[in-house]
Amino acid sequence: MKMIAILLSVSTLVTIDAVAREKRVNQVPNGNKFQCVTCHTGFGGPRNDFGRQIENGFLNGSGDVLWGEALAALDSDNDGKTNGEELQDAGGAWAMGQANPGDANLVSNPGDPNSTVGIAVAAFTVPASFTLQQNFPNPFNPVTTISFTVPHTAAVTLRIYNALGQPIRDLLNEHLQPGQYQLSWNGKNDLAEVVDSGIYLARLQSDGIDRTIRMLLLR
Repeated sequence: MKMIAILLSVSTLVTIDAVAREKRVNQVPNGNKFQCVTCHTGFGGPRNDFGRQIENGFLNGSGDVLWGEALAALDSDNDGKTNGEELQDAGGAWAMGQANPGDANLVSNPGDPNSTVGIAVAAFTVPASFTLQQNFPNPFNPVTTISFTVPHTAAVTLRIYNALGQPIRDLLNEHLQPGQYQLSWNGKNDLAEVVDSGIYLARLQSDGIDRTIRMLLLR
């Protein structure tokens, strides 16, 4: 009888844990893409870096995930992209009940350093020239989207500068295929520090091309 009681107890614990995992999938943006693997190494495996960080400081008294700006700003797996960037909610503004933000195709796993966030390719037509469109929204707080086009395969950089012309954030520095692209900036510098309200410049450079737009951040 004692052995049966123990087996029933273990079964109950497994069931409770599975329900908790399923619930938490819906408590982070785009959590449905990786399901339990968002926070665990494999289905039923131990917690990954993201899961451990949540467990150690981002659960409320009911065991629910406290998704928000603080958790979004962290880079749990140290792959150079914040949790928010990987889950397509750079500013941590998403809340349960809202539609998943961003592009699901670009969502990467915040607990897996080998899963890295991409940039959005908005269309497959080949643009005629390099362009840099005005960011939207503008003014913004805390996140804005920057769109640009690349007419041929080229090395492209997109950097954010403050009003004094000092570089504060490298958004992009890589070779791109022809296409239309979108990147988001969450109002933070390369050290993941929140920058002050003010005028900022987004500068696109490639093959002798230099394009700049002015952006207004209002906290």
